[in-house]
Amino acid sequence: MSNPDPEPTPEPTPDPEPDAGPEPDQTSTPSFLRRSRERIRAAGRWLRAHARHALVVGVITAVLGPLATYLVPKLLEDPPPPPPPCPGAGCEGKSPKDSVCGADLVTWEPTEGNVAQIQLRYSKKCGAVWGRILNGEPGDMVTISVAGGSSRSASIDINHDKFTNMASVRSTFRVRFCAVPGSTPSHTGTWVKYCFEATERAEWS
Repeated sequence: MSNPDPEPTPEPTPDPEPDAGPEPDQTSTPSFLRRSRERIRAAGRWLRAHARHALVVGVITAVLGPLATYLVPKLLEDPPPPPPPCPGAGCEGKSPKDSVCGADLVTWEPTEGNVAQIQLRYSKKCGAVWGRILNGEPGDMVTISVAGGSSRSASIDINHDKFTNMASVRSTFRVRFCAVPGSTPSHTGTWVKYCFEATERAEWS
């Protein structure tokens, strides 16, 4: 006697998939990416602007330790402004030979009582004067003094001539310039110190 067919075994019911949550808001994704790109670009600009300073700070701190707290702020300070140009206020104290002030120079040389043959030279373009001695000997000196301004002097090293550096003047000025004899034992001149005065109205040539 045959057994009756067994009842079919029911197939297991699959577990329900976990809730994946709501679908992402597709409309907000492009704006998020744009903001991200802008932040990355801004970070890059900041790094480019500060990377050099950051590197300097790191190296100094590693090498010098506590001393870096003094040096780092000095290094990060803005550089000082450039000196004034010449022609202009920057001519003060400079050599006329190393400037363009000789291009328009005029000279006043007194013709009487001028044993050492001193001159006053003037450049209107540069707003400056300087002294020169032509007939001296080593040790002899020429000096200039601008009323209300600066003074300059120069002493002959070799040969017979020498000129001073420049002193600034305004459009109207008064300058006292002098010849001073040297005091070395080998000095042969017998003249004594003498001076002249000149203004912008002198007989320049």
